[in-house]
Amino acid sequence: MTAAIDLAEVERRFLRHVWFPVARSEDLTDAVLPGRVLGVDLVVYRHEGTAVVAAGRCPHRGVAMWLGRTVAQGIECPYHGWVFAPKTGECVAVPSLPEGGAIGHIQLTTYPVTEAYGHVWTSLAEPYLPLPELTIEPDAGWAFSHGVPHDLRCGMRQLTENFRDIAHFPFVHSGSMGPNVCRVVDPYRVTRQGWSLEWEMTTDLGGSALDGTAALANQIRLIHGVALPMAATVRTRFPDGGRRFLAQFATPLDEDGQRVRLFWTLGIDRIVREVHGVDMDRMWAYEQQIFEEDYPIVENQVPVEAPLDLHTQKHTAADRYSIVYRKAYVELLHRFHADAGAS
Repeated sequence: MTAAIDLAEVERRFLRHVWFPVARSEDLTDAVLPGRVLGVDLVVYRHEGTAVVAAGRCPHRGVAMWLGRTVAQGIECPYHGWVFAPKTGECVAVPSLPEGGAIGHIQLTTYPVTEAYGHVWTSLAEPYLPLPELTIEPDAGWAFSHGVPHDLRCGMRQLTENFRDIAHFPFVHSGSMGPNVCRVVDPYRVTRQGWSLEWEMTTDLGGSALDGTAALANQIRLIHGVALPMAATVRTRFPDGGRRFLAQFATPLDEDGQRVRLFWTLGIDRIVREVHGVDMDRMWAYEQQIFEEDYPIVENQVPVEAPLDLHTQKHTAADRYSIVYRKAYVELLHRFHADAGAS
């Protein structure tokens, strides 16, 4: 029998070892941006073409580093002009000191960083899991776009479950998808490989989605995936050809798990654009509307975070994914707890 543990406390420690997106790559062209993960303020910027994530407050007087600017040696604090190197975070310049004056050992904490799926990712501690691997079919003439990040008053797992719940489509998304979306969720089976889940299903959008674009608004095949803890995807295959890819990432902003920042990525292939006549702008607006229809729902659920104890809520066969997801997440927390104790 697995020993009882404080799952909330283990999750709090675990999430510090998870890769989370903190900014869109496209926003770093000339900007210095704020970021936040689990109550830790961050600054995100690009130095000589490479993304950097560092502590968001200057160690001198605590001013927000995202109000500063990039310079040749790194990032400059807007208050007193202290400069910190991008890789090590070492303070390399204090303008108020005379030339040759000793700076001492002063550092701005830096964090692991990588860029993937149009976003800059970081982890507050040594990553426990690799960066999520998202399945995107090759050679499809893909075009990609990345949604504007949006903050929500809900839990990371709550948002992740909502993204792949299709039973709510006819009710929450009647504005975007139309009034004829099929209400019945056919039986489906969730498969698991490591800490990733996948399942397929067919649904009928009733011919009214995307302003009634026939080839994209009727029977569609959905291949859902989740890389724990929060990288959720759906690959859509349309019956007359064409594919769509959508990914959602949820970054917890506060340590109590009450707020998240939503990041998302959309891809459509050449057939959708050139044969079915739906360009990226139109598909992006459609997906944006769907996300916006979800906002009042996920922000008005109690509890704010999806409970890991399955007995506190009721479930049906349509909730198979949520059940498997919660069980796998609990198993992951136990595994992390055991590994952390052994290290």
